[in-house]
Amino acid sequence: MVCFTDVSLEKREKMALHPIVCVLFAGGKSSRMGKNKALLPFAGKASLAGYQYERLKTIFERVYLSAKDKTLFDHIDAEVIEDEIGKEVYAPTAGFVNIFRHLKTDNMLFAMS
Repeated sequence: MVCFTDVSLEKREKMALHPIVCVLFAGGKSSRMGKNKALLPFAGKASLAGYQYERLKTIFERVYLSAKDKTLFDHIDAEVIEDEIGKEVYAPTAGFVNIFRHLKTDNMLFAMS
């Protein structure tokens, strides 16, 4: 098994992509941080979510973001699955429900921080 953190970005781009869907959760409340950590700049990218998306799309055929407000992620070239369950519900369960409603596949990986 290959550990992708040990493989250079150039090598990952040449490797076959996994045919499963990856969903990056970016709809948390961020109460401990005091601001939306998914939107904070990270490693030279405009946001942590953007950084994670760029890395994950070199591994998986399809990568989506799960978020409360998709307009916050206009800077990322990703399809955002917006929470349809109340905006005041900050639980991963709400994200899972929306993802399963939106995506019709049995093969998914969820990336959470």
